[in-house]
Parts: sequence; C-alpha cells; structure tokens
Amino acid sequence: MPHDLVLYGCAPEPLLHYLKALGILRLVAEQRDPQARSAWQGDTLRLTTSLTADELVDFFLHEYSPTPIVAPWNGGSGFYPQDKNQRVLLDTLCQATASRLAAYRATIVTARGLVGVRTEQPKETDKLAMLRQARQIFSDTAVQWLDAAYVLGDTKPGYPPLLGSGGNDGRLDFTINFVARLLSVLPEAIQQKTDAQWQQQPASRKTPARQARLQQQTGTQIAQSAAQLRAALFREGIATLDKAAVGQFYPAGAGGVNATEGTDGESFVNPWDFVLAIEGTVLLASATVRQLTAGARSWASFPFTTRNAVAGYGTASGNEKMRAEMWLPLWSRAAGYAEVAHIFSEGRVQFSGTQRRIARTGFDFARAVAELGVDRGIEAFQRYGFLERNGQANLAAPLGRITVYARPQTSLLYEFDRWVDTFRRAANDPKRTPPRITRALTHLEEASFQLCTSGQATDTQAILVALGAAEAELARSPRFREEHKELPLRPLDSLSDAWSAASDDQSYEFTLAAALASLTGDGKPAPFRTHLEPVTLTGRHLTWTSDDTSTVWQAGTLADNLSAVLQRRCIEARAAGGAQPALRSTQYASLQAIDAFLQDETDDARLEALLHGLALLPWSSPTPPVRHDTARLPPTLPRAYALLKLLFLPHGRLLLPSLPEPILVRHEPALLPLLRAGRVPEALETAAQRLRSCGLTPLTTQFHVASSLGVRLAAALLIPVATSAVQRLAALVLRPAHPTL
Repeated sequence: MPHDLVLYGCAPEPLLHYLKALGILRLVAEQRDPQARSAWQGDTLRLTTSLTADELVDFFLHEYSPTPIVAPWNGGSGFYPQDKNQRVLLDTLCQATASRLAAYRATIVTARGLVGVRTEQPKETDKLAMLRQARQIFSDTAVQWLDAAYVLGDTKPGYPPLLGSGGNDGRLDFTINFVARLLSVLPEAIQQKTDAQWQQQPASRKTPARQARLQQQTGTQIAQSAAQLRAALFREGIATLDKAAVGQFYPAGAGGVNATEGTDGESFVNPWDFVLAIEGTVLLASATVRQLTAGARSWASFPFTTRNAVAGYGTASGNEKMRAEMWLPLWSRAAGYAEVAHIFSEGRVQFSGTQRRIARTGFDFARAVAELGVDRGIEAFQRYGFLERNGQANLAAPLGRITVYARPQTSLLYEFDRWVDTFRRAANDPKRTPPRITRALTHLEEASFQLCTSGQATDTQAILVALGAAEAELARSPRFREEHKELPLRPLDSLSDAWSAASDDQSYEFTLAAALASLTGDGKPAPFRTHLEPVTLTGRHLTWTSDDTSTVWQAGTLADNLSAVLQRRCIEARAAGGAQPALRSTQYASLQAIDAFLQDETDDARLEALLHGLALLPWSSPTPPVRHDTARLPPTLPRAYALLKLLFLPHGRLLLPSLPEPILVRHEPALLPLLRAGRVPEALETAAQRLRSCGLTPLTTQFHVASSLGVRLAAALLIPVATSAVQRLAALVLRPAHPTL
C-alpha cells in the first residue's frame, strides 16, 4: 500500500532544499518505485510511495545508484595534472567495488579518455569540441547530467545559471564536490577508507584491538551518515555538518565575511543535502530552441530561467549584479515523476497580447503567472535571483513567491508595452541617461511588477502615477529625446479609459484629478494634458511641440499651477474670440471633494501625481462613473466659492430649475488676477456685479474670506462639477429667480 511521507527536509527555499526535493522524486521513481508521486503542501514536500520512511532511508543508504556527474572540461575537476587532491577523490571512487558505482566508474574512465594527453583545461574552440565529443561518447545516463550542465548552440555553448559555467561556479567545481560528499556518506566508501587505513598500517600495529577500533569508527561514521540522511529527508534530529563548500545553493551555509562570529566564516553543509540537490539539477535539463523562421539562429533555453528584472524585491537597484532569475514551480496536486519531468522539459511560459510571446525576463514571467500562462497544476512559483554577493561569488537568493491566479488588471500593461520598451532601450546606457530618467523607469517597472504579483486597484493606480512621472521626465528632457530620435521617444497615447475604473480608489484626490484630467476644449480639442507638457495632436497621434504656450505647469504649488491653467484657458478663449474659457469635461468632482480641497484637507502631492497619470487617458467616455454624491452640499463649503463658480461654467450657461431657459453668465476677465493677488473681497464684488448684470441677485458678498485663500479659490474654480451641483450652489448664494412674464 502507498505511504504518504512528509519530507520536512524539503522546502521551496533555500534552493538547496528545493533541488533536493527534485532529486528525491527522480531517484525514487527511476530506481525503486516508478509510481511515486509528490506534491507541495505549504513549505514541505509530500511523497506518496510504496516505501515506508525507514525503507526510504535504507534505499538511499544502501541501494541508490549515483548519477555519473563529471566535468572534464573544467579545471579543478580531477582530470588534469594540477588537480592532485581532486584526482585522489576520483581514484578513490574508481577503486570502490560496489556495483551501484559501476556506471560512475565507467564514466570517469570515458572522461579520462576524452581528456587524453591534455595537461590543462581546454580553451574556447577546444572546449566546444570537447563538449560536442562528450555527448557522442558518454553513456545515456551520463548524458542526463550533460543536458543539465550545458547546451550546444550554433557557435558557442550555453550554460545554465543554476550550474555556473558548465558545472562550476568560479573555482568551485560542483562535480568534484559531489564525489567528495558521496565518499563521505556511502557505507561502501566509508568501509573502503577504513580498509585502506588498515592496509597502510605496519604489520606490528595490525592488532585485533586496533582493527576493532577502526571497525567501530566505521560503524560510527555510517550511523552518522544515516542520521544526516534522516535530517535531510525528515528534518529529524540534529545533523552533523561537514566543513565543505556548498556554493550558491545555500547562501546561509556558504560562509564568508561576517557570516559568523569573527571576520570570516567557514562553509558547512549536510552532505546528503548536497548530493540529493545535485541529483535534482539533472531534472532541469537545458535545450536548444530555434525560431521557425528562415535563417533564424538557435539559442539556449533553460527551464523556468529568465533574464533578471530589477524589481519585486527589497534590495533591487540599478547597480545590482544578477546573472539570471529562476522561477521554480510548486504544484499542490500529486504528480508522478513523468509529469514533473514534462513540466520542466517544457519549462517556458508565455503571456498574451497582440502576439503570444515567450517570457524572457523576470517581469515577463510575473505577467505570465498573473495571466495563468503556465502549465496546469502549478499553484505558485518560488523566485530566485543569482546575485553577486560576497565579492564575486554568486548566491541563489530567494526573491519571493507568487501564487498563480487570474489578475485581469494585468491586461492593461499591454497598452504601453511598446512605449516602455522604447523608453527602456533609450535608458539602457547609464552614461547617457540622466539619473532622474533611470529612477522614473525603475519606479514604473517596480509598480508593474507589483501589479502582476497582487493585482490590486492600488497597484494599477501606482502604475498610472509612475507613467505620469515618466512622461513628465521625458517632457522636460528635450536633449535626451533628441539624442534618441532614431527610436523615437514619443508621448504616450495608447492608454484607454479602462485605466480610470481600474485605478479608482474612491478618494477625494482621485475624484478631483479625474475631473481635471478630463477637461477638454470647445471645438478644437485642447486637453488638460497640453498644460502639463508640450504636446500636440498630429493626425491620430500626439507629438512633442516647440510651441508650448499652453504649457504653464511649473515647480510651484498645486494651487498656483491650477490657477495658472485656468488663467491660460481664459486668455486662449479671448484670443480665439470666445466669451468663455473652455471648461467642458466628461468627469465631475463632488462638492465634498472640492470642500476638502478648499479646506486644505487633501494631499496635494498625491493629487498632482494622479493628475499627471490621469491626464494620459483619452477621456472619451461621455458618461462619468458614479464616485460620490456629486450634488451633496457640505455645510463647510465656502459661500465665496459658490458665488464665484457661477461665472466659470461650461459655455457660461446657468440652468436653474425655476427658469425655462439657461441664463448666459458672461465671463469676467478681472476675476482671476484679483484672486491670484489675494484681493478676494474685490473679486467677490466684481463677480456680484457681473451676476446682477445678468439678472441674478446675490444674497450677499460679505463672506469674510482670508486673502490667503485667493489662489486656492482660483484653483477650485477650474474643477468641473455636475449641473445638479451648480444648481445647489446657485440656491446657496442667489435669490430665487422667476421667469419674466
């Protein structure tokens, strides 16, 4: 009957323990129980097999046949004259008579024949020739390892970051360390070492007592190996660790500067962890991929491996040195070895868009996960980055875990794919790219990555803000745009109105920014965006323009800039022969939001950031979404605002319920200069006079408004409000109007 074994020693992180899980499943299925199945539950692996826990331990201790893992193309691999200590390890393994090491012994002999009379590791062309020849002469079992260690392309080999440059990472050769760990844990190897020690003793010292002590020592070492194996499998007891290199697979045990007390720390590892992990790497076989186009070149493909994305983890920075990323799958449904091997053999993911694309970067992978563009049955991915740490050593650092579920908002990312790709190419050269441009791109990529991992409305909003900031940096960088005119760096004009609903958090800041951003012109379009940056509509697309008289946004306060925009619209209206400034919009702000703005209770910095992002939208929808009760009159709303707003309406038409026709309230050019100068009482009196000339009677103009509120009042007059809200304002400050008989 099958047994469910919970392997507490296997976990998604560190990488050593994940690879160990793959190694256990592969070896059990290939060598003992073909029906074995596994599944990840939380942070542990559940193995369903015909073996009991004790039988599993006995299998690895006494039956497991190691995969022949050698790298004769590497220096320090034991195949060259200078590899004296390493050569001793290979000789020791070859002298072992255990039948389960027969394939290993044969592979070492084959590898020595491949090296021949060479006295040092091959270089460049010779190495490529050796790699090709190795695939021709090695056994099928040994070729499994070759597939994991390298892949042959058109002109040069490719090396998966998991195994460095063909089985070594710098001076650390994984293959010879694998042999060393095997010799320290296999009972036959331990016994062989004891026998060799006995044979080396002079005849005078070969006493029964000494032989008994050696055998007792052997028994102790075998028992220690069994204890280390149980710790590796089930996390039972406290394992004795060997002082040995573990490389990038286990950063916590790699040692190095400040790794422990004192200035430097030793590297320690459970030898069974290392052995089973290296066995697990065999499952991640590389492949050669060729595009199905004439003359296309082939390239190396490594399962679930992508170029790095400097986003989505706490230490991400532009100076981060990362070799690559791996996104390792976690499956919760029990799967056999063949199923798991198939997942890794097809270990590429894709994401949609106008054309389905293979994920090549960590960001692409996050998008694919968000869109469920992965093999069925995978519940999550553990992300690893091969980061340069502790000098030039690479360490596999866990960068987080992403659960697989649909995040529909990520489809919005396709709307600016091409634009950000162009932006990224332009910012690729750090010497020619201003730091503020780099920061803008980094913030955009970080926000996009966050959306892929969480899919919340706040993340969509963060992307919109980042897009607005990036566009603003391009707008004020004409020299940078000119240096990359071959790309070219155009204004972003591919976003849809869907961004508004997806990023709406119902805040006053969003409501105000949406209403302002949707401001257009009368007749010829003059969107609010033209006041933020020098853009103009050319044909169907926006382009940068040198005629930036409409662009009035500067480094001042939000209120200063908004009042300047209104002033500019008034000037443009008069220049065009119009009676009113263009204040038509598709979105409205509520009176509560405007009151909060006037009371200085809104976050101006956030409002301005949202405004830059929302201004990128076309705002073509004629029906505004319902955010708040737009006509609800807050008791603290300044009456001065209510009076002044009646002179800043779309087309200057005031529609009152008691009148059959709207009243035309002509614009008064003197109002804004008075308000911006802090002369609020004069502005109110001027407004009252204009209203009286139109047949309307204000209740009073004595509102006792502080002069410091003048600029903010002027800014608030730019914000569009609904017709029902205007009627509430009129009722608040005007005497009832009656139709003329």
